[in-house]
Amino acid sequence: MTQITSKEFLQQSLDLIEHLHNNIIKESGGENGIRDEGGLYNSVYRINNFRLKHFDNPSVVGAFVYMELARRHHFNDGNKRTAHAFAKMMIYLMGFHLRVEYKDATQFIMKIAEYKSKVTSEEINDWIQSQLNTIDEKDTGTYINQIIQEITYGRKI
Repeated sequence: MTQITSKEFLQQSLDLIEHLHNNIIKESGGENGIRDEGGLYNSVYRINNFRLKHFDNPSVVGAFVYMELARRHHFNDGNKRTAHAFAKMMIYLMGFHLRVEYKDATQFIMKIAEYKSKVTSEEINDWIQSQLNTIDEKDTGTYINQIIQEITYGRKI
């Protein structure tokens, strides 16, 4: 039997992505707001169900997040930044650290988001795979702080 995302988890995921987006816009600039609420709902639902089916493959899940959020432009601004932050969070929830910071990933994420982009999910998967580390349980707090600082301030402190 296939698992599907519960309404409660879907709402928590939507709240998280909206919170990430709002912080990113507040700290690094841009126009706040969701341009396509129905599309965002659909993408988050698809991401969560994809994660359930591929729970043992964080780079594939991360690639799916980039494809859904960086390409579909659900927000007025900050789509690529939000895609990167949410991919890092999803990968973290799977026990891995996506080492690359947004400033170092910008050019590749821009290629993903281009109109009629030729970047494939396999290429994104390979890129993510080259940037993954397993999180040692004792380093969890440090990693969470790094994600929050990068998202909030755009850099590690």
